[in-house]
Amino acid sequence: MTVTLGVLGDSYRRQLRRPLDRPPIDIIIDKVAAIADEFALQPLGIDFGVGQLPQTDAAYLDDLRGRLAARGLLPTVIIGSLMLHADREMSEPPLERAIANLEAAHRLGSPIGLFYFGYGGRVTREGRIRLAVEQIGRLAAAAAGYGMLVTTENYDYFTSDDFLEIFRRLDRPNVGLHNDTGNWLLLDEDPLAATKTMAPYTYHAHVRDYALRDGVFTSVPIGQGAVDFPPLLDELTRIAEGRERFVLAMEMDLDTGSEADEDAAVRQCARYMADWYGRTIRSSAARAASVA
Repeated sequence: MTVTLGVLGDSYRRQLRRPLDRPPIDIIIDKVAAIADEFALQPLGIDFGVGQLPQTDAAYLDDLRGRLAARGLLPTVIIGSLMLHADREMSEPPLERAIANLEAAHRLGSPIGLFYFGYGGRVTREGRIRLAVEQIGRLAAAAAGYGMLVTTENYDYFTSDDFLEIFRRLDRPNVGLHNDTGNWLLLDEDPLAATKTMAPYTYHAHVRDYALRDGVFTSVPIGQGAVDFPPLLDELTRIAEGRERFVLAMEMDLDTGSEADEDAAVRQCARYMADWYGRTIRSSAARAASVA
């Protein structure tokens, strides 16, 4: 299947951290739907967390699923963060919450449960790999009951080699990675090389660019930073051919700026991705249809 573009709701994280007069998910839906309308991108993926919902009862989730469908938005749901800590009083509650959140993600129609990692101190790299394998294994077993995948994201600790080792030890068909294109730079890995390495385990992507400024990898609109996107997007498109659904969710993560700055940055990302999509995915589909 070909790729679908999307937006990570946390791209609006600065304004979502402020006091709000309505649930975060309602703000995210309005902003992502506006992107879909402005750039004629339907369907458009929307990534958000269970923690951004005001409630998780069945009636609310069914209504939310209908609202998303009516606006042409495909949900991929974040179920939580696992804490890789030696103290089980610290690690068990977040794992149990992530497992519980699978039900909401499934009811919303998300085929994937996205999760992240937090880290406790005094644990070696091997120790963190061991703890990750143990916790992901339990999460994946629960996800299998819903027919779901669970994927984690590369950030600033585990390398591509670490992820290969984790997935090798797990040996589960419903575990993988959602590839953050920019985050490979945090560990001095080449984004394209790492993406190729992780291709067999990649089921989703967060498309993000960075510029290194004063020792900080600063989020910039796609195409304005250090990531070489044309070959990287080609590789992600190749990976998508083997997936039932593959969303390239654009992401911003501003450290400064206003609501208007955040909105403008996401629109710049959408403009870049919509242009790429039109030149590659849509044109390829049109050529295939004309031949048929």
